[in-house]
This record gives sequence, structure tokens and C-alpha cells, in this order.
Amino acid sequence: MKKTSTLVASLFLAALGLASATSARAQTANYLPLAVTGFNQDVVANGAGAVTASTTADVDGGALNNRFTFMAPSFVSPTGAVPTTFLPASGLISSAATPGLTFQLAPYTASNTLRLADINSGVLTVTAPQPARELYLLVTSGNGASTFTVTVGYTDNSSDVFAGQSAADWFGGSGFAIQGIGRVNRDNNAITNSTSDPRLYQLRLILPLTSQVKTIRTITINKTVATGVLNVMAATINAVPLSTRPARADFGLHAYPSPATDVLTVRAQQPAAGPAWVRLLDLDGRLLQVQTVQGGRASFRCESLPAGLYLVQYQAGSQSQTLRVVKQ
Repeated sequence: MKKTSTLVASLFLAALGLASATSARAQTANYLPLAVTGFNQDVVANGAGAVTASTTADVDGGALNNRFTFMAPSFVSPTGAVPTTFLPASGLISSAATPGLTFQLAPYTASNTLRLADINSGVLTVTAPQPARELYLLVTSGNGASTFTVTVGYTDNSSDVFAGQSAADWFGGSGFAIQGIGRVNRDNNAITNSTSDPRLYQLRLILPLTSQVKTIRTITINKTVATGVLNVMAATINAVPLSTRPARADFGLHAYPSPATDVLTVRAQQPAAGPAWVRLLDLDGRLLQVQTVQGGRASFRCESLPAGLYLVQYQAGSQSQTLRVVKQ
């Protein structure tokens, strides 16, 4: 029986041939940090001065003189103290748990977390909606773990619900994307440096196959248990490969100039009636840039790209059109 099973498996793989190689390639991760709106608090102290001057809330919801925020490397306390452990200056976090996965934090000078205390909810809206195989959220919780539900909403008004999700307390949890980023007391400006805590964790959500042809528009967080203070600080997707994206259409797409040097403009002579996006990709289908279509056109800055061939893909709903373009 074992020999028969092995023979069948071998024949099956041989018959697949190029298709199996293509499938393996399609499963290569293509991580893309999402630009989102909807953050409601600033919990990162930055610049010189009191913590309260550069933040709007604490991370953990602690009592007076026992509540804390994160720090940027630029933070200087009123006494002149500076941190030795802090969040990255660029806001770009490379996951310690998953090679190649990155998260982009919002600016430290503005609202940079969706902070939910008690039983509460909030919505993050994706600036340029994307199709995805997986959604990763960068989360943490103060004063104990937080339990919540994530609802992923798509541009066709459908959604997927992921109930019973959890974010560990920002001290000591496993599955972290980054650790040892320090904290500062929001009341007395005392800095705590540490190489192990606090921590930000990554939450992985695998989207159903039927939803991987859709574009993500919103991420709704419903905190379902009162304990803990939940912070959702960034979102990243594992983008859908070009070869598996929606049905082709003819939007009368043109890209100019050709070859392009510094700016590439993409125009649709027959633009979609609803929202549309244009993606700039390399020939392996890796996503490089995304722009929202306005007035039937979108433009990309491309002066930093190496010379060669690239792809532009116009997508509206479940249809798309792709062109090859030349960068000089």
C-alpha cells in the first residue's frame, strides 16, 4: 500500500510539471505594509519636553504615576534624560518572528494607534485597498491581555469575521514582532530602558480563498472583553500574486512617457465607474507602489528604480488590466 501511494504521488507531481513550479512560486510571500487611517491616539513620546506635550494617551491605562507610553529616539525628558531603547526612528519594524515581514508605524508626531479600552470598537480604513492572502496586525495590550474580533471589509461590501483574537500584555508575551523598546512614565517623565520589554506582537489572519480576489477596504476591531487596553498600531498584507488576481478587462490603459525616467503616468481611456487603483510591480509580480486613480489617471515616482521592464496593473472591483512599461 505504501509503494502504491508513493507511485501515485510521483506520477501526480510529474504530470503537474510546470504548473507545480508556478504554484510554488505563487506562494512566495509578498509582504506590503498598508497605509491606513483611523488611529485615534498618539502614544509615542518624541522631541524635547514632557511626555504629555507630545502624546495624547498612555498605552496601558494605568493609575496616576503608573501609566506609560512608547518613545521615539528623539525623546528628551525635561531633565535632559534620553532613552537607550526605543522604537525605530523610521517607524519601520522588521518582524523578529517572520523573516521578510515588516510593519510601518504611523508618524510619531500624530495619532499612531487605534487604542481601545473597556468594550469598544474602531475602524481602520485602507488608503489604497488591496487583495491579500493574509492580513497581519501589529498589536499589544496594557494591563493584561485583550480579546477582540477582527472584521475584514472588502470593496464589494462583503466581509470576513475573525472572532476570539487575543493580544498579549506588552510585557513578557510570546509571538512578538519586536521587543525591548523601552517606555516612559506619562506623569513624571521617568524613562525605563529594557532590552526585553515592552513588546509588540503580530497577529496573522489567513483570508478565505474566495476572498483573495477581493480588495480590503476596512479593518474593524471590536474589543469584546473589558480587561486590558488594546493597541493596534499597523497592518501588513501578504499580497495576492499577479498571476492569481482578478479577471482581465480593457480599460483602454496607457502609460507614458515610454521609456519613463522620473515620473510614470497611467491613464485609462475608459475608467471604471467606481474606485480603482493602479499598482506598479516588477516582473516577478512583487508590489512596489500603489496609487489611487483620480480623474482616470495615477502617477508613480520611479527615479529610484533600476532601469528595466515593469508592470502596471489597473484594478477596479473584480477586473484588471496589466501593461508592461520601460524604466530608463
